[in-house]
Amino acid sequence: NCCTIDWFSEWSEEALTSVAKRFFKETELATLEASMLNAVVRTVVILHQSVYKVSTRFYSQLRRYNYVSPTNFLELLGGFIAL
Repeated sequence: NCCTIDWFSEWSEEALTSVAKRFFKETELATLEASMLNAVVRTVVILHQSVYKVSTRFYSQLRRYNYVSPTNFLELLGGFIAL
């Protein structure tokens, strides 16, 4: 069977923001001023959304998939914290 199911759907900006805030709340980043923490959250959301948009363009131009999933976003958050 050569069937592929596309289960990767885009999260809304609100969902990404909520997950990032909750994820960062349990780290050292929680000690930042609210405006700085919001800037960090906004940055990771923009990064993830940008990759999703570029992946869509990548497919339309080259017919090659680059899947962007919620797991990728969680890995991005983990990597950002590791910095």
